[in-house]
Order: sequence, then structure tokens, then C-alpha cells
Amino acid sequence: MNEAIPRSLRNPVTGGAASRALLLGAGLVLSMIVGALLYMGALRTSDTDARMRFDGVARSAQYSLSARVKTYADVVRGMQAVFRTQDATLSRRQFHEYIDALDLATNYPAIENANFAVYLRDNERDAFIASVRADRSLAPGGHPEFDINPAGRRPYYTVLTYLAPMPFGGPQFGADMSAKPAVDRVLGLSRDTGRLGASGQGILVRLPTPHISLGMRMPVYRTGAPLASLEERRRAYLGSVGISFSVPALVRGALNELPVSGVELSLYTDTTPGAGTMEVEPGDTLLFNEDGTLDRSTISAEERAQYIETVLPVESSGLRWKAQFRVRKNDLYTTFDRYFPQVAMVTGFAGTMLIYALFFTLYSSRRSAVEHRALLDSVLNSVDAHVYMKDRERRYIYVNARTAEVMGRPAEEIIGQLDSDLMGKHIADMFWEQDQQVFEHGMRQAGQGEFVLPDGEVRHLWTVKVPVRVDGQVAAVIGLSTDVTELHALKAQADAANKAKSNFLSNMSHEIRTPMNSIIGMSHLALKTVTHPKQRDYLEKIFHSSQHLLGIINDILDFSKIEAGKLDLEVLDFDIDTLMQNIAAQLGDVAAHKGLALEFDIAPGLSHQLRGDPLRLEQVLLNFTSNAIKFSENGAVRIGAHCLEETESGVLVRFEVRDKGIGMSRDELADLFQSFHQADPSTTRKYGGTGLGLVISKQLAELMGGDVGAESERGKGSTFWFTARLGKCSTFLPSGPQQVQQSVLDEIDGAYILLVEDNIFSQQVGKELLEDVHATVVIANNGSEALDMMLKEAFDCVLMDVQMPVMDGFEATRMIRSDPRMADSLVIAMTANAGKEDRERCIEAGMDEFVTKPIAPNVLFETIARCLASRPRRLGRRRTPQPAAQAATRMTAAPLASSDPAMLDMVALSTTFGGNPAKMRKYAFMFLDSARDGLAELGQALDRGDRERVSDLGHRIKSSARAVGATSFGQMCLALENMRGNFDQAQARELVARMHALLRDLEQHIAQELTVQQEGGV
Repeated sequence: MNEAIPRSLRNPVTGGAASRALLLGAGLVLSMIVGALLYMGALRTSDTDARMRFDGVARSAQYSLSARVKTYADVVRGMQAVFRTQDATLSRRQFHEYIDALDLATNYPAIENANFAVYLRDNERDAFIASVRADRSLAPGGHPEFDINPAGRRPYYTVLTYLAPMPFGGPQFGADMSAKPAVDRVLGLSRDTGRLGASGQGILVRLPTPHISLGMRMPVYRTGAPLASLEERRRAYLGSVGISFSVPALVRGALNELPVSGVELSLYTDTTPGAGTMEVEPGDTLLFNEDGTLDRSTISAEERAQYIETVLPVESSGLRWKAQFRVRKNDLYTTFDRYFPQVAMVTGFAGTMLIYALFFTLYSSRRSAVEHRALLDSVLNSVDAHVYMKDRERRYIYVNARTAEVMGRPAEEIIGQLDSDLMGKHIADMFWEQDQQVFEHGMRQAGQGEFVLPDGEVRHLWTVKVPVRVDGQVAAVIGLSTDVTELHALKAQADAANKAKSNFLSNMSHEIRTPMNSIIGMSHLALKTVTHPKQRDYLEKIFHSSQHLLGIINDILDFSKIEAGKLDLEVLDFDIDTLMQNIAAQLGDVAAHKGLALEFDIAPGLSHQLRGDPLRLEQVLLNFTSNAIKFSENGAVRIGAHCLEETESGVLVRFEVRDKGIGMSRDELADLFQSFHQADPSTTRKYGGTGLGLVISKQLAELMGGDVGAESERGKGSTFWFTARLGKCSTFLPSGPQQVQQSVLDEIDGAYILLVEDNIFSQQVGKELLEDVHATVVIANNGSEALDMMLKEAFDCVLMDVQMPVMDGFEATRMIRSDPRMADSLVIAMTANAGKEDRERCIEAGMDEFVTKPIAPNVLFETIARCLASRPRRLGRRRTPQPAAQAATRMTAAPLASSDPAMLDMVALSTTFGGNPAKMRKYAFMFLDSARDGLAELGQALDRGDRERVSDLGHRIKSSARAVGATSFGQMCLALENMRGNFDQAQARELVARMHALLRDLEQHIAQELTVQQEGGV
């Protein structure tokens, strides 16, 4: 058996070279036979096509000959008609003029001449000769030598008198046609019947070249004479008109019209009328032959086989001929006919070979498939897995031996059976639900499940199911299940041990954290009262050691949370400049104490406003930066950020920290970012630390969709970096208060501005900001009020909120533009929606400019000033700008640091109110009152199920929250606003409940932050 399989695989079809050669030879012989048969058939088809084409050509020539003879007969009839229309006998000149008008050479090239023969009796002979000799109508001297020939007296004569054109030598002029008995009989028959007569026998004409000529004649009777009886016709008979035509010219004219060249024609007189044979007989007289000398009987049979011949009758105007047509086959063959037999032979040979090869391949494939199926069965039956295949009707197509053993039946009994017939309906339906997902989605699926053996033992199986596609459709599903019961038990033990470890670390950290907070708090209080230098030294060491230990405990807590999968990242809008300022605020003093400088480098291509978890980003940067400060003695620590890649929705940012410290070797780098590990254990004694911070940094970076790494060289410093995938900011956050140009303040000074805003908090903020720069502000609560005010008085500028009750900003702006009294007003949109589509919608509605909320005062002032500068100073109440000394402003105050930017972003609060502490406190507490009222209204709207009002309130409170820097609270408001199209009341209630709790925390945080800042003298 071991030798049989390799031998079969080497030669799966025939088993030997001799057999293959025999099969190939049989295929060649069969192909040659088929090719030969097709060649002969195609040759016969080409000959048949040529014969049909030749028959058409011959029929065309036959018709052409008959038509030409008929045409010549019509010429004779026309000549007779001319004589009959004359009262007197037609003169010689008149006859010639008529013939000249016919232009025989052009229109009837085969006609050699037309003539008139006068019938006269012997007693009229002398007078007739004298009259012709005296006729000077054509010849000035007459015809003095004219005489009737042959000479001699006869009872009557039929003399050719009128001939046009005159024949060469003139022997026919004066010829007595009645002198020949055969001709006389024809003339007599034509006279007695009045019909056209034709000579059946040809006349050899020697000039200008020897050829056969035939004639046609019709009798001419006296004009007006009765012709009813034979006697009447004889008495009225004057003579006959006729023509003489060249048989070669007639035939060649017909042949020249044929579409096929090379056709040869032989013309014979039919000497056996009525016999019905269409063969040239010995008694038939040859009238025309192409070469004039070829004797057909001398043609060999081989040469005759190269020709196609046929004999057709030509009958017209009393003439009866046999026309023998003959042409070479090659002259009739088209290009297709010439190559068709060869093409048919090649096609037949190649086609037969292809079909033979197809059947040979199918046969070999079938045999190979059977052998490979046996081999596959052998393999699948040997693997330690359950393999099966099932179709859409839930029938088993294949099972391996292991599956059949589990089912307790032979494989032959399982194949073709429904799954519900082989196992309980409940279990079968459960498995079918999984299989059906593969059929519907066409995707690979993998998962773990349980299977109960017949003896009741529960086994855990890891199953992979993949679709089988036929013609693009999923026709079956293949399942492969591996028994992972032992692995499942090992994993459960490992998970239990890991959970126990995490719980232990968490519990221990919390247990230590409680007394540590007491130690830190008591040390802080004691330091405020102690005055003894030695005691202060002891207390300071206790305080700093406690802080260090608390940091380690916090790292352990974060580590345990990450391992337990309980650490969730927040998604907030943040400013990268603020992030760097926080690093500088927390580590700047430590770096300065060691004589180090902190340098920050944000790449120009990186947006400063991003979306992610700023707290965790700050945590990683703090860890890297504190390590850099710890292991550096001089120089600078450089913190940088730049963009690696950017899409429409987000960016991949690389943060890095460079130092000029002690550095590490390549071996030490390889062991970084491992739990509780440091590059050199000796550094713990000199510099302190557990190495846990790097592990947490690595896990945080991975949670943010990035990676972490380090580059270092011993004695030359290190670079620690990490990447994070961040979103693009959904709002435009201010980067901190900036100094406003004096020219901007001068432009706004004295402006009369209408502020259209429904939010009371936003009304007061906008009003006081503008009044600080000496503008006069009037407030309208919605678009309808704004229109009423604008019709009563003129304003220099209208600041228009977009979303308002009664009438929103879009509708109000459209009405302003449609009214000639207000059409040229300056309208600037104010909205919390800062997307490109929102901007385009505002411009489309007719607004001149666009600023986003929360309002950055410097951006607002610069926008208003830029728009006012482009307009005349005749509107509103604008006054002449004051000198620079009188236009003071406090917009250049420095930003404040936030202890928790997610809760209260002090930079945003400071930016909105120009760093003025009094206004910051005032509006922060005003926001709390406004938010409480808004939450109360939200509760009422939820009770009513008013989803539109819920969304509107979310939008309104969001603007106030962002203005004071309540970032997390603003995000919850945004979530409520976004429920407009997909409202979920239960989710909305849960969100409002969280907002109530957050507002209480925010109230305490605002009180603490602003009180601290006040104590700090800001």
C-alpha cells in the first residue's frame, strides 16, 4: 500500500509511456480522418457555390443575348413603321437620315447596316435601274454604274437599294436577294405573314475581318392598303426592310456585361427545334467561338475537370440558338472558396484534437480526483479533528472518520442525511444558526462551543467554518472542530491566577494608599507650622518619600486595571499646545533644579487641535520626560510631536522625548517595556524607580491604536517614542489668549452691533466682550425679533446664532437678503457646528462670515473688524476710532493651567474671557446656574417625550459649557444634540442623570480651581 500511492501519484491516468503514446496516436488518426472529411465536404461546398454562381452568370448572359436580339428586332420594326407612316415611298435621303439618327455605332454596335430592298417585276426593271442611276440625293453624280446583280432576267426582283451605312466596296448595292432560293423563301414567308423573318444561317463577311453575320427582315406594304388577306398583302407588298448584325459583336457585348471574367461562349444554330435537348449535336452549326479554331473534342478529361460548362437556349424574334458557356472553376472561386477547404481541414483536425484532449483531460481528472479523494480521505481520517461539510438544505455532504465515530454511525449512513435526523432538534438548530451565518455573509467564522458525547461527557471544541463557493454563490460550508478541552481547562486556571493576582495588587494598593494619604496630608500640615530646621528637614524627606511611594502605588493600580481590562479611554477635544504646557508646568521646576531645559517641537504639518484622551497622552509623556530628566545631568530634554499619516477622520501622531543622558546598550534596549524591569538594576539604587511606568506607557499607547519604542546609545542619550491614533477635533478650540492688534480694536470701537442669541448666558458673554472693546450691543432673542429691530434702525453688524426658537438664523438671514431695506447688512454667523457643510450652509443662506462657538474673543474681534473695514462708515452709530492710548484691552493675559482639563479647561475659560479672573469666576458660576435651569427643562422635555426640545436644549447648554471650558459636560450635551435623528428616551434619561452628577462635581471643581487661582494672585 505504501508503494501503490506514490506510483499512482506519479502516473495517475495511464500508468505507462506506451499507453500514453497509443492514446495520442489514436487521437491524431481520428483528427486526421475528421479533417479529411471536412476538407472534402468543404471542397464540394465550394464547387456547389461556384456552380450556382456560374449558373447565375450563364443565365445573365442568356438573358442579355435574348434582350439584344429583341432590341435589334425592334429596330427593324421601327424602320417598317417609318415607311408605313409616309404617304409616298420613303426617299433614299430620308432613309439615311433616319438611320443616322439611330446612331447605330453607339446604340447598336453589333448592327453592321440597315437596308431596304425594293420588290419589282421584270417589266419594271429598266425603269427602276434608270431611276436609281439618276438619283442624286446622296451622290452628286448619281449612280451611273448601278445595275441589278446577278445579271439576267427573272420574273421578279428584290433589290437592295437603300443601305446605311454603305458597305465596303458596295457589292450589296443592287443585289437581288430573291436570286437565292433559300432567301427568297424566307422573304416570301415574311411577305405573306407580315411577321419578322430571321435568317437561321450565317453569312461569312470577310471585311473588315472575317466573321459570321445574320440578318432580320420585315415586309413593307403600301400605305393605307388593306392587309386582311394573303392576296391583299401580296398586292400591297413594296419590299422589305432589314438589318445585318455581327454575331461576334453581339456575343462580346453580352459577355462584357458579366460580373465574372473568363467566361467563354460558343454559339450554335439549333438544327433540331422541338427536340428538347440542351446538348451541342453534330448537326448544329457553329456561329461563334471565342478563338475560332478550338475543337472542343480535343480537350482532355483532366483539363475538362477544371471547367464548368452548361448549354442554354437563346430564343428571340424567330432565332433559336444554343449557347455553350464555359469557365474555369478558379475564376469563379472567391477568396473564401479557395481557402475554405484548407481551413475546414485544419479546423476539423484542431477541433477534434481539442475535444479529444478535453475528454482525455476529463477522464484523467476524474481518475485523478478519485485517487486524490482516496488520499484526502486517508489524511482527513487520520487528523485529530472533526471535519464535515453541509449544504444549504442542512444535509451532510462529507464527514471524516472522527466525526462519524462521535455520531456513532458509519460515514456512509451520515452522508445525505439531515442534521436534525442525526442529532436532537435543539442541538441541530443551534449548530445550523452558526452555519447559516456563513451561508448568508460568506465569511469565515471561528468560535468555541461545547459538545456532549453519547456517554454524557462535555467536550470543548474550537470550530472554524468556511464557505464553499460555486459560481459565486455559497453552496456549502466546511467545518473543522478541534478538541480544546484540555486547553480550556488550562486557560481557566491561568485566568483565575491572573485575576487573583490583579485583585491582590488592587487590594494591596488601596490598602497602602489610605495610610499614605494620611502621611502626606499630615506632613503637609506639619510643614506649615514647624520652624526647627532639623525637624523641617525630616518632614520634607517624609513628604517627598511619601509622594514617590504614592506614585509607585498609582502605577500599580493602573497596571492592574489594564491587565483586568477595566481601563477605559476618554474621547475629548483637546489642544496639543495645552498638552505641552501641562508638561512644562508639572516638570519645568524639576528640570530647572537639575539645570536642564525643556524644549518643545510641534511639527508645522500637525493640527494643534485633536480628539482623544489627553490625560493618558499626558501620562505617557510625563513618564518619558521624567525619566529623561532623571537620567540626564546637563543639556536639554526635547519633547516633540509630528504627523506620520493623515486621513479624513484622523491622524497617526508620533510623540518622542530626546535627552543627552546616560543612554543604554542594545541589550538593555531589548529588555525595556517589560513588567517590573529596568535596563540596569543598579540604576534603581542611584536613580530610583520600578520600571513599571514604561510598561504602563506601552499598554496605554497600544490602547490608543499605536506602538512604543526607544533608541539609545550608551553615554550619548536616548529617544523614547510612542504613537497614537487620534481623531480630528470636532470643534475649533482656542489655543490660548493672544494679543489683539490695536488696528482691530480701533475698527470695532464705536460699532453698533445687533447680537441675535437665544441663550441668556451667551447673550451676556457676547455683550460684555464687545462692550469691553467699546462697541454698543443690542440683543435680540431670535430671528423674528432681529428683523423687527433691523427695520426700525440700522446696525453696523449682526451677529446671528444659527439654531434658535421661533425663527432660526438661516431663515432670518434669507429674509434679510430678500428685503431691499436690509439686503446690504453685514451678517456674521455664530454656531457650535464647525464642519465644512455647516460653513457652506451659512454662506448659502447669505451670511457674510462664520465664527464658531465657544467664541475666541480675538477671532471674533478680527472677523468683525475685517468685515467692517470693507464697508462704508455711514451705517449705524459708528464713531471715529479713538487713539490707541484710549483703546485699552486685557486680552493679553497669560493662560492658566488646569489640574483636570477634562473637567474644567482653564485655558479655554481664560481664552474666552481674556484671562480676567473676575469675569472667569463670574461666568463660571453663571454657567452653573444656567446649566441647572437647562437640566430642569431637559427633565420636563423627557417627561413629555419632546425629542426636538431635548436636542435643542443639548445644543444650547453645549455652547455655554464649551465657553467656560467644561469639556466633559459639553460632550454629554453634544450626545443629546446628536439624538435628533435617532432618539432613545432611555439612553437620554441615563445621559441626563450622568449630567446631574457631573454638574455637582463640576461645581466643586470650579469653586476649588478658581479659589486657588484667586489665592495665587491671578
